[in-house]
Amino acid sequence: MAQSSDAEDWLTLSFLPGLGCTLINRLVHQLGTPGAVLRDEAGVKGIPGVGPRLIDLLGDAGLVAAARQRALAELKRLDRINVVLLTPASSVFPESLRAIPDSPVLLYCRGALDWLDQPAVAVIGARTATDYGRRIAEGLAAELAALGITIVSGAAYGIDAAAHRGALTAGGGTVAVLGCGIDVVYPRAHADLFREIADNGLLLSEYPLGTQPEGFRFPARNRIISGLVKGVVVVEATEKSG
Repeated sequence: MAQSSDAEDWLTLSFLPGLGCTLINRLVHQLGTPGAVLRDEAGVKGIPGVGPRLIDLLGDAGLVAAARQRALAELKRLDRINVVLLTPASSVFPESLRAIPDSPVLLYCRGALDWLDQPAVAVIGARTATDYGRRIAEGLAAELAALGITIVSGAAYGIDAAAHRGALTAGGGTVAVLGCGIDVVYPRAHADLFREIADNGLLLSEYPLGTQPEGFRFPARNRIISGLVKGVVVVEATEKSG
């Protein structure tokens, strides 16, 4: 599947310093396309609440050119490693994610996009899970997958990994939403699991290639997990768990 025609513009916006999902979505909503945001200086100035810092940023030809070069390099790498980039303009971008707070503007995908079309349930929980918790997660995920429900989780140790394995064992679909770049295996011990999910399910990330796992990325990742599904099952978690 080829990248969408406006992927370069979406990437360019995302690579500009200080532009997050909320602001990018707002700008594109006002002007119609990411290309218009990058090229229509008068249009940007006419958006209520847009200040001089943002106008200067989008008007900095050097910064925009550098971001576009990075975007072009990213697209070439994606083609080489067989990763599809979905933007909000993509016909297969999940509708359910458009309505969540801070909706993602980019989804890096490796695997079968068809799993995004199926009813989905998240099965999540503690990394330091008990044996009992892992058994429950795996069994529940297998039963749901056998009914045609996609299992969504975060590919972490403990409950997440058990849920993915349960779905795969049952021959069903599973989506792993990552808190790092899609080309980064974290935790490293899950390399085989990542390969199996890519072959039989879907790996998904909103982060650029090479992005390393950092603590703040995982709560952000969780909004995508919850946005993809009809329900969330927390098998085991502490009171202060993410």
